[in-house]
Amino acid sequence: MAQREKLKCPGCGGEMNFHAEKVDYSKALADPQSMDAEFGGALEEFHTCPRCKLTVERPATD
Repeated sequence: MAQREKLKCPGCGGEMNFHAEKVDYSKALADPQSMDAEFGGALEEFHTCPRCKLTVERPATD
């Protein structure tokens, strides 16, 4: 697994933990450019803040 850039929580400023990568099929319908042909949807990363529990979703990075 590739090293990911740590995100700062927009809610409390704490360091967020990488939680998961998931395929979002609804985003691919709304924005066909975001679709990954191999997965049939947009690959998204989810990060969670251990301090305030905020979850952030963003396009997956390599």
